[in-house]
Formats: sequence, C-alpha cells, structure tokens
Amino acid sequence: MSDDEHLPVPRPRPRWWLRAAVALITAGALAVGGYWLYDSVFVRCADGVREQGPRGECVGVTDGSYVFDAALRDISGQILAENRRVEKSGKPWVSVAYLQPMAPGPDDKGRDIIRRELEGAYLAQRELNDPRRGGRGDSPQIKLLLANSGAGSEQWRPLVDQLKEMKDGDRHLVAVAGLGQSRQTTQDAIDALRAAGIPMMGSTVTADAINRPGQTGFWRVAPPNADQASAVVRHLRTLQKRAGQRPYRVTTIKDRSEQDTYSASLNRGFAAAAARQGLKLTDMGLAYSSADRATANAFSALADRVCTDPPDAVYFAGRGRALRGFIEAMAAAGRRCPTSVYTGDDVVGVFDVPESHEARQAFQKVWERSRLTVHHTVLAHPDQWLTTYPGDGNPLPEFRDAYRKDIHRTVGELSDGQAIMGHDALLTLGVAIRAGADRQGSGPVTTSSTRQMLFLIGGSKPVYGVSGPIRFDEQGDPEGKPLALVELKPNGSYTFRQVVWP
Repeated sequence: MSDDEHLPVPRPRPRWWLRAAVALITAGALAVGGYWLYDSVFVRCADGVREQGPRGECVGVTDGSYVFDAALRDISGQILAENRRVEKSGKPWVSVAYLQPMAPGPDDKGRDIIRRELEGAYLAQRELNDPRRGGRGDSPQIKLLLANSGAGSEQWRPLVDQLKEMKDGDRHLVAVAGLGQSRQTTQDAIDALRAAGIPMMGSTVTADAINRPGQTGFWRVAPPNADQASAVVRHLRTLQKRAGQRPYRVTTIKDRSEQDTYSASLNRGFAAAAARQGLKLTDMGLAYSSADRATANAFSALADRVCTDPPDAVYFAGRGRALRGFIEAMAAAGRRCPTSVYTGDDVVGVFDVPESHEARQAFQKVWERSRLTVHHTVLAHPDQWLTTYPGDGNPLPEFRDAYRKDIHRTVGELSDGQAIMGHDALLTLGVAIRAGADRQGSGPVTTSSTRQMLFLIGGSKPVYGVSGPIRFDEQGDPEGKPLALVELKPNGSYTFRQVVWP
C-alpha cells in the first residue's frame, strides 16, 4: 500500500442528543443571565420590591431598607433600625407586614396620614419588643415589614402572592396589618389573604361589607361605618328632640357610585340607623357620583339647592376630598348659607391634597366664606379617653410621650387619630402573637396560632388600646367601641366635642 493510499479514519456518529443538551444548557444559562440582568436593571427596585403595573410602581415588601416615598424616609429608617436590632437579639422573632399604598395616588390617603399611621405602628413595635415600655414580654420579637400595594392598591395581586410565599417560612410572616382604605381592590386583597389563611388586622378600614357574614380571618380596630353613622344619628336625634316646636331638618348628600365601598356603606348605614332610631329626614334629592371626575358642576348645583331652602344639618355620605369640592361650591357668592355638615372619619381627606402653604391659606379663606361647620366622627382622639379609662389605666399619656420623644413631632399630629389606629392595630396583633407562644416565649408562632388567639380577644379580656378597650364580636368587628365627635376647623385643627356611641 502506498503512502497515498491511507485508509479513511472513521468519523464518530453524530451525537445529536449531546449537541441538543449543550445548546439547551447554553440557552438556559443565557436566559437566566439575561433575566437576572433585566430584573436587576429594569425591574428590581430593591430586594423584595419590583416594578409592577402600567406605571412601573415599586411594589413589594421591605424591612425599611427601601424607601417607597420621601415622606416615609425617617420612619422607614427607624423601623429598619429596630428590625436589625431584632435580628441581632438572638431571640425568636416573627414578622408582621403593614400593607398600604405607600406611594399614594390621587385617591389614596395623603403622605402625612400614611406616615403618621406607620409612626404609630412603629411605636407599637417598640412597645412589644421592650418589656420596659409595655410590660407585655419580649418574645417572640416583632419585625415590622412595609408592604406597598401600589396606588389605589391596584397591585394587590403580586403583593399578596409575595406575602403568601412568606407565610410561616424563613421570613416568619404570621399576620398583616393596615390594609389601606375601603375600596374594591382592598376587598380583593383581603379575600385573597383570607383564603391563604393569613390573619389580618385593619387599622382604618371601615366599610361594612369588608366583613361578610360567615367569614373570618379579618379583624379591625376601627368601628365600621354602620357604627359611625349610627352614632351621628343618635346625636342628631337628640338635637331634633331639643328643637321643640321648630322642626330640626336633616338631609343627606350621597355618593351614587358603588365603586367606593366606603361612601356606599356610609350612606346605607346612615339611612338604616335613621329609620331604626326615628330620625326624621328631609329628602332633598342631593347626590353626586365620584365615579365621574367632573364633580365640580355637580357640587355647584347641590350648593344652590341647599341654600335655596337651608336645612339645619346635612349628612355627607362621601369622602373628604369630595367634601372639599362641596365646601368650595358653598363659598360662591349668592350661597354661603350657615349649615352644619356631619360626616365620617375620611373627612381628613379635605386637607389631604398636595398644595403649597399659600394654596392652603387660600382654601382656609374659601371655607370661612362658605359658612359651613363640619363635624365628624373620628376613630380616635387624644381627648376621648381622658376620663373614660378606669383609674390610671389610660395608655394615652405614655403613647403621647413616646410620640413626642421617639418620633420627634408635636402631639397635635395625634388629633386625626391615624397614629393611634396604626398603633392599636399592631399592638392587638402583638398581643395575639404573644398569647400563641408558650410562657417562655420560645414556642412556635404561626398564622394559625395567631388567628386562634385573635378569636379569644373579647369579653372581659380586652386589649387596652390607645383608642379605647378593644374586644371583637364573632365577625371580627370591635364591639361596643365609642367614637369621638369633633369639629374640623378651616385651619385644619380639630376641636373635640363629645364622645358618641353607636
């Protein structure tokens, strides 16, 4: 055989399966790396916080290391410091997520209101974690997480999915507090958390339909709208009786939109209480729809009708921002008839708009020209319990001192009740959490044990909250809890008038 006549070297058979595997692994690595790069650069705002929705809002859960809004920077830092102290303490701990639209949209609570609510929750966290502050033990320790549900709580779904993953795992999530405002998205979030078996404690959620008959898992420290409306009806009925021969005329202005569960339940609650307690109503056909953004014309027409035949009192079954529009309409020349307006706790929204100091002063003058006097039920007020708690059992003085010393703000900010309600929501959960542990505080605490202990808060063993003794009925609503009736002044101050009962 010559050198040129080499035998051909046999080629190995193509290993298509190996090539396919290598290609898949390579593609997978590129995909994972690409997803990580995309998530890190374009989606991830911080650990546990991702961009969601058409507005790219940063939605998710943080320990305070991520600041959702500039107004929350200080309180987020304080919560973060306490959470890190808990981690280093060596003691068992669990976490509670405080759910709110943290970077509010145009129809949400204002930034200062959200801030005050979180400040109250932080003070409850400190009270629960330090036995020198509250005498409620110190184990398990409580980590407070901030959970942003997006403007209008529209991004509740991805947030709830995240909270469900944290349930009873290494994040030790055992409950959710806060819950935002009474609206359909809030109801959807509550229903999803209820189905997941995560107990909740609402702070200022008051719509009656939030707690449907036969459902459990949601408790709240705020009296529902039916109680607020009933308390005002009782007060107006007293005024009607005092009037003697002169009729004391009461009418209502209602929001026809069913999309806002707060306004709808406030209207239904007032009508039902009036019928039950014999309050005589004068039907003037006064209504508007908050679903229509062009409400200014509607309020102008309502103001004309009110001043054509002025009633003694008007019950405004709507939100505070809507009431602001009515006040502005009543200030126009040719109206300005003296009228008393009564409404619910959302009246804080009257001043809950971003505006300059000059704009705030201008609105104050508008309100003064309108000659409207605004009274409303408030969920908590510092003067409410000065004489009601027996002996020296009133927790308000310690809370007021802590707010001034730890938050470094004036106690005047407590007048709208938001900080107090945030405090009581977390405090009540903390009491249930501690009851679910053994006497040494080292027993396992879960969503189930927390839920079981919440069922036991009631009767002769209430939680002594700053807003008053807290005990729950079978539905999870506070039982027999009075409210404060206050007057909201044009300058934004609150004047306590009296305690009213449902």
